[in-house]
Amino acid sequence: MGKVLTVTFNPTVDAACETDVVRPTHKVRTREESFHPGGGGINVARIVERLGGSVTALYARGGVMGAVLDQLLEKRGIKSKIVAVEGNTRINNVIHEVSTGMEYRFIAEGPILTEKEWRKCLAETEKLDWDWLVVSGSLPRGVPLTVYDDYTEMAKKRGASIVLDTSGKGLQHIIEHGGATLVKPSQGEFEACMQRSFHSVPEMAATAQQLIHKGAAEIIAITLGHQGAVLITANKTLYLPSPAVKVFSASGAGDSFIGGMVHALSKGIDVEDSFRLGIACGSAAVMEKGTGLCQVENIRRLYQDLEPKKAVLDILPE
Repeated sequence: MGKVLTVTFNPTVDAACETDVVRPTHKVRTREESFHPGGGGINVARIVERLGGSVTALYARGGVMGAVLDQLLEKRGIKSKIVAVEGNTRINNVIHEVSTGMEYRFIAEGPILTEKEWRKCLAETEKLDWDWLVVSGSLPRGVPLTVYDDYTEMAKKRGASIVLDTSGKGLQHIIEHGGATLVKPSQGEFEACMQRSFHSVPEMAATAQQLIHKGAAEIIAITLGHQGAVLITANKTLYLPSPAVKVFSASGAGDSFIGGMVHALSKGIDVEDSFRLGIACGSAAVMEKGTGLCQVENIRRLYQDLEPKKAVLDILPE
């Protein structure tokens, strides 16, 4: 039904490995190395594709690692639209310490984009066919926050839906300027944006609903880590706890949540069941080491524990 386009201004090659102990100075020998295409929008595209959806990943990339990123996406069969840039695509590292179960995440800053380069991303987005636009991940240096306004207006003009996922000043800008279909902060990101702490889910939901009534977004979904997530619209609030799973890595859980929710919404599934699929995808993601993201068999099993409707199960691959 709906075609999904994801936009990633600051993609990455995600390198993951494990070691017994992480320690300074001494060489740390690793094993189980893996490499995945990453960055917010690319991760969302990986999930939508894995669930059988129609998706294209648009991303800005450059240098040797940009070519590696192309290969990683091609290997996974993900349709891509590449915007070449002069700067080098970044590498992020995730290290799992076996002795403690702790995860170390090293996130690179990424390149500086010129005005010509980021405007090329806008122009290429305008040319493509999409019903759902997902702009996700950090903005690299050189890209102004007003790019979110450009994308929101673009979606409005074609009668399409837009999902925005970022943090810090970007999230604050999105909330203040409004117009998004769906905004998905984590609890920490939402609290930082609101410049306050929340002591309960109802208190947080009430604040989000006030923002919706002011036009910030049609839907706000706040992920709460191991505690689950809360969905807020103009007239309803739904809280669901996370299914009990063994956690290996938090990397990509939020992106997996968005991928699942957007996939369902693009297929015409109602917002509450789309939210349930998002939770199932996010929970399935933490079961995987590194940045492998969620597996369909785990998504299906976890979703069935969340009072599912058959309509959603029908859109999941076997």
